[in-house]
Amino acid sequence: MDDEDMVDRIRADWAQMRPELDTAPIAVMGRILLAARLAQERSDAAMTAAGLTRAEFDLLSQLRRSLLPLRPGDLTRGIVGSPAATTKRLHRLGELGLVQRTADPLDGRAARVSLTEKGRQLIDDLLPRQLADEAELLAALTPQQQAQLGALLRVLLRAWEP
Repeated sequence: MDDEDMVDRIRADWAQMRPELDTAPIAVMGRILLAARLAQERSDAAMTAAGLTRAEFDLLSQLRRSLLPLRPGDLTRGIVGSPAATTKRLHRLGELGLVQRTADPLDGRAARVSLTEKGRQLIDDLLPRQLADEAELLAALTPQQQAQLGALLRVLLRAWEP
């Protein structure tokens, strides 16, 4: 077949080795995972050039979308990672001058995190480039196909999310 991809070849290999197995899930899951890996590699290049990891970019983006400073726990819930990982990222981003901590006005023992002007500028510069890269990655699909794929992925994510 001329339009075969890596996932088709993997399924064909399994069909020869273990013909009794239904490899249909690989057709979807394999492609989701492969597409995520390839998209991640592409976006990591832009993040690395800016001196950030993807997780740090996501954290900064979450702060940029918020009208108010957030608690570290709020940040952890909004990204993939543990509270310890969030703390480590916030420490590094603070050292880079991209975020600042202030006392929580409602609980003096807690802190709130916000972007510094440098952090806001970095995200405002990076986000348009990131969106352009993502649009380029999706250009193989029509706008209607992109909407369909987005809707189908939403169904899966809503079923998988805790």
